[in-house]
Amino acid sequence: MYMLITIFLTGFFAVLVKLFVIQVRDAEKLQEMARIQYESREIIHPIRGLILDRNLSILASNVTEYTLSVDPSVIERPDTVAQFIAQALGKPYKVIAQHFRDTTVQYAIIEKRIPEGIANRFDGWSCYGVRMRSNPRRRYNFNALAGPVIGYTNVDNRGQSGIELEMNKELSGQEGFIVYQRNARGSRRPEVDYPKVEPVNGRSVVLTISQVYQSIAEEELAHGVELHEAESGRCIILQPKTGEILAMANVPSIDPNKLAEYSPEKARNRVVTDLYEPGSTFKIVAMSAALNEDLHVPEDRINAEGGKWFYNSKLKPIVDDHPYASLTLRGAFEHSSNIVSAKLANELGDERFFKYARNFGFGVKTGVELPGELPGDLRKPLDWDGTTLNYLAFGYGLAVTPLQIACAYAAIANDGVLMRPFIRKWLLDEDRNIVDENVPQVVRRVVSSETSRIMRSFMQGVVDSGTAKLARIDGINIGGKTGTSQRLVNGSYSDKSHVASFVGFFPVEDPEVLILVILDAPKRGYYGGSTAGPIFRNIAMRIINSSSNFAKKPEPLYASFKGSDEVRVPNVKGMRADIAGQVLKAHGFNMETVGRGEIVADQVPAENAMSERRTPVTVRLISATRSGTGDLVRVPDVVGMSLRQAMNFIKSMNLEPSPMGSGLVRSQTPAAGEYVPRGTRCTLDGEARIVTANLY
Repeated sequence: MYMLITIFLTGFFAVLVKLFVIQVRDAEKLQEMARIQYESREIIHPIRGLILDRNLSILASNVTEYTLSVDPSVIERPDTVAQFIAQALGKPYKVIAQHFRDTTVQYAIIEKRIPEGIANRFDGWSCYGVRMRSNPRRRYNFNALAGPVIGYTNVDNRGQSGIELEMNKELSGQEGFIVYQRNARGSRRPEVDYPKVEPVNGRSVVLTISQVYQSIAEEELAHGVELHEAESGRCIILQPKTGEILAMANVPSIDPNKLAEYSPEKARNRVVTDLYEPGSTFKIVAMSAALNEDLHVPEDRINAEGGKWFYNSKLKPIVDDHPYASLTLRGAFEHSSNIVSAKLANELGDERFFKYARNFGFGVKTGVELPGELPGDLRKPLDWDGTTLNYLAFGYGLAVTPLQIACAYAAIANDGVLMRPFIRKWLLDEDRNIVDENVPQVVRRVVSSETSRIMRSFMQGVVDSGTAKLARIDGINIGGKTGTSQRLVNGSYSDKSHVASFVGFFPVEDPEVLILVILDAPKRGYYGGSTAGPIFRNIAMRIINSSSNFAKKPEPLYASFKGSDEVRVPNVKGMRADIAGQVLKAHGFNMETVGRGEIVADQVPAENAMSERRTPVTVRLISATRSGTGDLVRVPDVVGMSLRQAMNFIKSMNLEPSPMGSGLVRSQTPAAGEYVPRGTRCTLDGEARIVTANLY
C-alpha cells in the first residue's frame, strides 16, 4: 500500500510539475506556437511609386504578373482541373497534366509571369489546392532610355541601381499585412478580430530629366561613338543657372526590361562612377584664377616658347600642338596652349591653384542624388612634387568625373556661381500632389562676375576661331572648350589611346543649356574639337529646333515692313492656294495666279528674293490629282523647301513622302523629273536649319 501511495504521489507531483511548466513557465512560448499553427500572416505589398520626367512622362511604371501553383496531394479531380487550366492558359493538356501526377508533392508551379489579361480568365473560379499569386514587376516604358540613370529592381521589387536604388525608400512605401485563421485542412479565412494593416503606397519621383533631351543625347552620342569607333561615350546636359540635369547619357547603355542580356558592369552610370584625366578642359582653372587674381588682363602677351618649354633641363619639355612665339591670354585659351596654362599656374602658386580647383568642385562629391558617385582625385599641395603643378594646369595628374567638369563650366556660364547639380525635382503622393521639392542650391561663388564674363568671351573664341570650329552653329553664339588627353595603358601614357571631350553652352549672352560630350578611345580621330565637337553641335541644333525657348517672340507681321521698302519673299511652293495667299499678304505682297488647281507649283519672284512691298507674286497652280503620263507621276523638285512644304507637295502628286531629319530638304530620291508609279515612296533628306533672325 505504501508503495502504491508513493507511486501515485510521485505521478501526481510529476503531473503538477508538467502543468506548471505548460501553464506558467512556457505559457507564452506555447501560446505563440499555437498561434502560428492556426494563424497565417500575409504581407500586403504596396504599389511602388512611378518615375517620371520633368514633363510628367512616365519613365518607370508597374505591371502585375501572376504565378499559378497547385498542391496535387489535395486536388480531388485533377483531370478536370488540368483541363480547365490548360484551356485558360492556352497550353496543351498534357503539359499541364504532368504537374498533377506526383501526389507526394505539395507545391508545383504551373506557370510564372502570367499577364493580367490571362489571369483574369480565372476570376470567379476557385479550386482547393490551386493558388494564383500576384507579383508586382517594374516596367520601363522607354526601354533603354536613361537605363543606367533610372536603374532597375530585383525580383522582390527593390531598387538595385540608379534612381531605383537611391530613392528606394520613397518609391517602396510601407508594407501592410493581414492575419488569416487557418483550419486543420489548411484553408484560410480572414478574421474580423484579427488585425489588418493597410500598405502605404510608394511616392512617385519626378526627375529633372527631359525625355526629349535624353533621347536626343543618346541618339547623337551613339551615332558619334559608332562614327569614330570609340569604346564608349558619355554626355550630360545641364541648366547652368539651376543645376538641373536635363539629360545624362551612357553608350553603351542597358535596357532594364532585359537585364539578363547585360552584365552588372554595363549597368553602372559612368557619368558619376568613372574617373578620367580631363586634359585641356581643366585649363579653365588656371585661366580663371589668373584673371580673378588680377595677375593679367585678357590682352597681355605671354611667351609661348615656340611650342616647346624646357622648364627643367632634366625633364621632358611641355609642348603645344601648334608652335607660337607668344600668345595673349585670349589666344592661349582659344588655341589651348599647354605652355601658357602651365606658366599661369606657376604664377598662382600651389596653394592658390589648389584653392581654385577645389572651389570649382574638383576633389569632392557634387552631392547629386545618384548612387556610386566618386569624389575624384585631387591631391593636396603637400603631396605634390616639382612637376605636379605644371601638369595639373592642363589636366594631367588628377582624376575627375564628367559631372564635375560639367558643373565647373556651368559655374562660368552662371556668372561665376557654382550650383549643386540635382536630378530629383519633386516627390508626389498618390494624388499627384507635391510633397517635397528640390530647389536650386548655391554652393559658392568661384570667380567674379567680370571674370566669368571674360571667360565666356574666351570660350566663344574657342568655337568661333579656335580649336572647336566644328561646334559652331550659325545664328547663335556658342562658348566652349575642347579636351584631348592620353589614357594610361599598362601604367604609362599612350599616344594611341585618348579621351576626347568638348564642353559648351549657349547662348553665350545668357546661357540656358550646357552640354558635355566625352568619347573614350576613339579610333577615327581623337581631338576633342573634331570628334566630340560635332556631336555637341548635333545635339545643340536638335535642342534649338525642338524648343521654343531659343526663339524670340514674333513681332507683329507688318512691324518688320515699317521703314523698309524691300522685304524678303516667302517660300509658298507646295502650299494650298488659299494658304499661300494669306502668307504672301501677311508679308506685304499681293498674289496673282496662273493655271488651274489647288497647289502652288512655282512662284515669281523666287523665294528669299528681295522685292518691294505690295509687288505681285505670281504663282503657278496645279491640280492635287494631276498625273504625269497615264499611271505615272512626274517627281517634283522639292530641294530647298521645308520638309513640311515638301511633304505637302509630294502628297499632292499622289506620291508617298518619307521624311528623314528636319529643316530644309537637301536631297530627294527619286530625283526630280523622273516618272514613277503613283504611290511611290519618295525619301526626303532634311537638314536642320537655324534662322538667325529668330534666335538670341
